[in-house]
Amino acid sequence: MFCREQAVQLHRERDAIHKKKAELVFVGNGNRHFAAGFKDQFGIEAPLYVDPKLDSYRALELRRPLLGLLDPRVWTAGARALRGGARQGTTQGDVFQLGGVLVVRQGGEIAYRYASQTAGDHPPVAEVLAAL
Repeated sequence: MFCREQAVQLHRERDAIHKKKAELVFVGNGNRHFAAGFKDQFGIEAPLYVDPKLDSYRALELRRPLLGLLDPRVWTAGARALRGGARQGTTQGDVFQLGGVLVVRQGGEIAYRYASQTAGDHPPVAEVLAAL
């Protein structure tokens, strides 16, 4: 539910991202079959890569707390996501793996990094756009 929420929020800003000469790219931890369905279901036109082995998540030191779903902040985020129309669908990939947002400049410099601390913890979209 939370990855769907964040993907849709960022995808809505695709025109603003492109105006800043940047590209929106997603990396999920499901397989290619799920990725294709995800793109179709949510109308995602941005590139979507998959990393079912979680190599990129480990390299970026993104959290994978086994008891993370018990954090009270997850329930607040869940209520927010539901109010916004996000729903939990079929589980795809590693449900414990948390994500993040990176803004990477040409040449590989990381201009912005946000590592989610709990499920549903997303950076403010305005903050991401300001980093472009």
